[in-house]
Amino acid sequence: MGSLASPPPMGSTPQSLHTATFVIVDTETTGSSAAYHQLTEIAALKVRGGEVLGHFRSLIWGASPTPGFIIALTGITDAMRRSAPDEADVVAAFGNFLGDAVVVGHNLGFDLGFLNAAMVRETGQVIGNQTIDTLRLARRLLRNEVENFKLATLARYLRLRPPSHRALCDVLATAALLDELIGRLGSYGVRTLGELEQFNGPLRSHRARSPAFISARQTPATQPTTPGLRR
Repeated sequence: MGSLASPPPMGSTPQSLHTATFVIVDTETTGSSAAYHQLTEIAALKVRGGEVLGHFRSLIWGASPTPGFIIALTGITDAMRRSAPDEADVVAAFGNFLGDAVVVGHNLGFDLGFLNAAMVRETGQVIGNQTIDTLRLARRLLRNEVENFKLATLARYLRLRPPSHRALCDVLATAALLDELIGRLGSYGVRTLGELEQFNGPLRSHRARSPAFISARQTPATQPTTPGLRR
């Protein structure tokens, strides 16, 4: 199984956090399991040095109905998705948009689980880019300042724009959070991507699985029933 991008080779010039290209991403889904549930929306923002280089946003067509509690939370209805592009088209467009940028997200393992499952289904590849999880980074930098590390809590505490359970709005909130956290990293002497990875620790791998990879022994009774939206 291939990957869309790979980390830079050993011995390459350290990449400054202020000159690196980041793609902040967020997904909305029909549930919590990338094996059983579907993407409903992907949004992403490409930034470098505080400058916005581009944005990506798309709903995704889906054959299975969206649960009522997900519709109530996100406002994404089946009617809205009926005219949306197929998963294959959205995944291809997102892969082109992403390129070799550093992938950023809040609780990024969740989003990568769904994105990689879709990538595997449609292209046979997974995302191999460098990553930053703002949830993990906030836990390191703000651990004595907030009661929890939900995106909404952090946005309220830091007086940033609030998330809303829609992908683009949550991407913008995460981008503002990333900027705030990078500003705080200077006091720890963290100025490059390599130093950040040592400080924050590598993101745990999230197995990319599609329904085709699910064992027949995993019956519907074992499937998760809770929604996949988390902040």
